[in-house]
Amino acid sequence: MAEPKTSDRRIRSPDDTLAIRAVDVRIRRGTAWGGRGGREIVHGVSFEVRRGTVTGLIGPSGCGKTTLMRAIVGIQRGVTGELRVLGQEACTADLNRRVGYATQSASVYHDLTVAENLRYFMTLATQGTPSPLEIIRGAEHVTASVGLAPESRTQVGRLSGGQRGRVSLAAAFIGGRELLVLDEPTVGLDPVLRRELWDGFHQMADRGLTLLISSHVMDEAARCDRLLLLREGQLIADETPDALLRLTGAGDLDRAFLRLVEPRPAPRQAAAPADGPHPLPGADGGGTAHATNPGAPAVSDPAPPPGGRPARPDRPDRRHRGEGRRVPLNLPRTTATALRVIRQMRRDPRTILLVLALPPALLVLLQAIFANSPTAFDRAGAGLLGVFPLMTMFFLTSVAMLRERRSGTLERLMTTPIGRGDLLTGYGVAFGLLAVAQAAITTTTAVALLHLRIAGPLLMLGLLAVLAALFGTALGLLTSAFANSEFQAVQFLPPVLLPQFLLCGILVPPDQMNSVLDTLSMLMPMTYVVDALNRISTTPGVSMLVVRDALVIAACTLVALTLAAATLRRQSP
Repeated sequence: MAEPKTSDRRIRSPDDTLAIRAVDVRIRRGTAWGGRGGREIVHGVSFEVRRGTVTGLIGPSGCGKTTLMRAIVGIQRGVTGELRVLGQEACTADLNRRVGYATQSASVYHDLTVAENLRYFMTLATQGTPSPLEIIRGAEHVTASVGLAPESRTQVGRLSGGQRGRVSLAAAFIGGRELLVLDEPTVGLDPVLRRELWDGFHQMADRGLTLLISSHVMDEAARCDRLLLLREGQLIADETPDALLRLTGAGDLDRAFLRLVEPRPAPRQAAAPADGPHPLPGADGGGTAHATNPGAPAVSDPAPPPGGRPARPDRPDRRHRGEGRRVPLNLPRTTATALRVIRQMRRDPRTILLVLALPPALLVLLQAIFANSPTAFDRAGAGLLGVFPLMTMFFLTSVAMLRERRSGTLERLMTTPIGRGDLLTGYGVAFGLLAVAQAAITTTTAVALLHLRIAGPLLMLGLLAVLAALFGTALGLLTSAFANSEFQAVQFLPPVLLPQFLLCGILVPPDQMNSVLDTLSMLMPMTYVVDALNRISTTPGVSMLVVRDALVIAACTLVALTLAAATLRRQSP
């Protein structure tokens, strides 16, 4: 027996503010930032979603459901027309605190436990400085709401596919204070759990929350208050389930949908325009399902706004463009991100070996190679104390951020209140602490065990090694934006770092290079790393040239971080 729908239980005033209003919305995928190029996926849809209702976005795979949902939560580029969410432009940053979003894939961290994931997202969604008890209780509440309390201490990667989907759904509940946009949230769940979740959806709607839920399963469509049916990017129906059955004369919603997409000839059916949606079978005068409902918004060929040019929600007013972004760092969110990254690194033994064990092992190998020439080891060893951390941190951070982008977690983060500065600073702090540990172990190995001769202060030697590692971190964050796979991230290692290594002065001193190569070496940040470390190893004290080199490395790090932040745009093609 189907549960009563929200529209049957309680309807507030018809003048209630709309949760979503779309007028002639068109979306092109693959557009450039200037709005050029791409292919139109959604073709001029118009609809309204009222607050406190459960609306189903129904249609076959590839019809544009996910693209439309991404536009609603403000992360889809190439949107034209009027698209307002909770009374604001769809891409307004303030909506991050009011709208929750769950992607089709389980966009959560598989190497964290259920509780750790939800506590992290709870910290991002909470304003001010949340107390630890508040975060823990909030995470426990949403964990119980999706039936995962017994698995709260289990790593997400060890859960079943359906359980991972529930963790992602719980994360969306945390951010959705007024609107939840859920992309096929019940895929892979058993019938009992699906029924429990739908009961929960309607309970949320009873409390005033609005839900937009996509699906291509028609038995779930019957549980919605209203249905938006998409086919090939066009809205072919906007009706309640019962009204849709009456209009099509079908016995169930499966047949109703088939009659909409493959209409049979009817004696009284008028011809539909060539570019319009399919007519309803048996409806007087043709038209679409939503056109027969006087209470539904008109969605067929709406008039353009005055001036003949549609509004562009992907280009909001400049007052809103940076709202919620160009602000000082949020300490709780930055700290939570740093702690999250540190937990992830601790659970990856390969990362620990790569960062903490490989550089000292390479130094031991280098000393064995130069066993008969101690001066050669002294000349190369100091510079390698900075080169090894730079290379390893570059590789590590480029892969880590690429995983963030490819797994969908970065897309989820862009729908939360976290700022780009919070995210990158959190990464920088986490990898900076790792760089300190790496520098301490590598320097101790080189000086105490391998007897590398250092004339200057060891503290400055360690600081320069940390600075080199931070530059590698920033460079890795930047290059991850241009890779589509971990294999491509590895491919960036030779073109980005190998020329710097060849010209930095470890293999051949710069004064022995020809003038062209000498000039090129001065443009390579790694050259300043090696120069500073060599000066520390051969000269007592800290000279102004060392300070100059350190400032150049710091400036290059800031430039790389700034460029990396520019790649973390909220909207994507």
